Amino acid sequence: MYNLSHTKTGRFTGPFILILVGGYMLKLSWFKWPDFLVDYGRELYVPWQITQGKVLFADINHLYGPFSHYFNALLFQIFGTGLSTLAYFNIVLTLLLASFIYILLKTSFGNFVATIAGIYFLVIFAFSQYSGYANYNFICPYSHEVTYGIFLFFCALLLFKRYVAEPKPIHAALIGFVLGLIFLTKVEIFLAGFVSILFGLAVVFWLLKPSQPQKHLFSLSFFFLLPIIAFLIYFSFHMPVTDAFNAVMASYKNIFVDALTNNIFYLHTSGLDDPYYNMTMMFRYLFAYLFFFGLIGFTSYFFTRSVKRKPVYGAIPIIMALLIVTLFIRFFPIDWLEIARPYPVLILLMLIYLINNLMKKRQDKTYISRHLTFTLLAIFSMLLLLKIILHVRFYNYGFALAMPAAMVMIAFFLYYIPNYVSRRGNKTIAMGFCGLFIFLTLFFYFNATKNWYDLKNYPIADGRDRFFTFNEDILSFGPVMNDTLNYLRQFSSENDTLIVMPEGVMINYLSRRRNPCRYFEFTPNFVEAVGEEKMIHEISLNRPTLIILAKKNTREHGAEFFGEDYALNISSWVAQHYGKVLILGDIILPGHDFGLIITKLME
Repeated sequence: MYNLSHTKTGRFTGPFILILVGGYMLKLSWFKWPDFLVDYGRELYVPWQITQGKVLFADINHLYGPFSHYFNALLFQIFGTGLSTLAYFNIVLTLLLASFIYILLKTSFGNFVATIAGIYFLVIFAFSQYSGYANYNFICPYSHEVTYGIFLFFCALLLFKRYVAEPKPIHAALIGFVLGLIFLTKVEIFLAGFVSILFGLAVVFWLLKPSQPQKHLFSLSFFFLLPIIAFLIYFSFHMPVTDAFNAVMASYKNIFVDALTNNIFYLHTSGLDDPYYNMTMMFRYLFAYLFFFGLIGFTSYFFTRSVKRKPVYGAIPIIMALLIVTLFIRFFPIDWLEIARPYPVLILLMLIYLINNLMKKRQDKTYISRHLTFTLLAIFSMLLLLKIILHVRFYNYGFALAMPAAMVMIAFFLYYIPNYVSRRGNKTIAMGFCGLFIFLTLFFYFNATKNWYDLKNYPIADGRDRFFTFNEDILSFGPVMNDTLNYLRQFSSENDTLIVMPEGVMINYLSRRRNPCRYFEFTPNFVEAVGEEKMIHEISLNRPTLIILAKKNTREHGAEFFGEDYALNISSWVAQHYGKVLILGDIILPGHDFGLIITKLME
């Protein structure tokens, strides 16, 4: 195994490389991370409104746990309200997460594997954009519940690593407290983390047998409940206790809302919209992986035999393998965006191997302390993949849900495969082929991200909220948004209120115009879940000064255009009570560009 720490200075080589890579990715993507219309506006608007005295769930509708928005509101209170406040904080968090990944993998596999994993995270996941939608990165994510939840789980893993080394109640308490915070983010993150840590505790109690395990469980449970009870008490001051309980449990209750979890959007996300096709693709790529692994074994084996006869003969199997790979790609071209499809099968096989090894070497406490934490990461990664089980990818939700699995796969490629091959073949050859695959993957995703970011140089807003979107000659997002903000600045006051339909709460935030209603999203699945009648009643009781109708194709949610294909009653109510005052951009349906209509409440 390659090691970057043969010398004293070598210990710093890996971290130094990660700092260079992180710095370059920051420069490449600087303030091009947010989406101008979808999702990220909520991540700014809600904490801003909390700083203005609003209470989540009571005054603002929300689907997930409360921790992230209240934490971001705290950041606004301390450092000032601004997109840059969250961006700078998330940059620090992302670099910390890269260091956590490095530390965790270094313990089990050494500096080389840990450094490659850190590079993989920074290039493919942390600063990424692979489509016209932004938000799928760790700096300006579509949901801080996801990124904070994953960060907290890696914190829990580091604490668990410490707990394995020194099983003390204080370490169990810290793990419990972090799990309590994860509970207040998103259900899929918590369940994956909880099951992983629970498995780890069972192994520790069974194999390491810490003294007074009851104290450990009590400490973990008590501190787990602390943040949950704190939020329950807080909400109880602003709403009935039952509503406060529902607020704390929001992310878990929404599992049972069929319109939110069983709609076309989430079926497509998981691959369950077309299971036969997606399973076919999964096994097609699995076959490609198995072919590649077999080729590595074949080449390594024959290289070892060839060089024994004559060193120059060692080139023959390598040349043959490269020719075979070239022919394979020629007839079975690789779609690099889909290379993660077989991860559920590969991670499951890895888990079986890892757990079996733990059982075999249960008397070896050194092995347990080195590899148990990585096994927990593998369990966590497998459970996270369940949400995208039949269509695992690095883009879209995969930037977060597939990231832990990708870290596990780095160890699979650079540690387990070469070690297995070394029994009969040449380990260096195996490392070379696996390294080549990882390099090509990094190259493709870096190039894809760079191509998207090269198109985003048009500034929106100013000051601490300034960010960049697509150039004016590509799409009119930027000019339309800036013209909208200028209109609101000139022809409305800060006391005027605003709703953007079907979505676009980013405009509320950037203009500092509050939404007087609980609802700020009017996409098909959300309208179905809440009900048009209920939404109209809420809006009619709290009539905004302005309503902006943005042209947004929401086909991914099951219907295309607001007021044409869904929400007809809401659209009709708006037409009866609001008059058009300004049209900006392209509002013709379907059209290929962005536009919106500003309407004002009629006297």
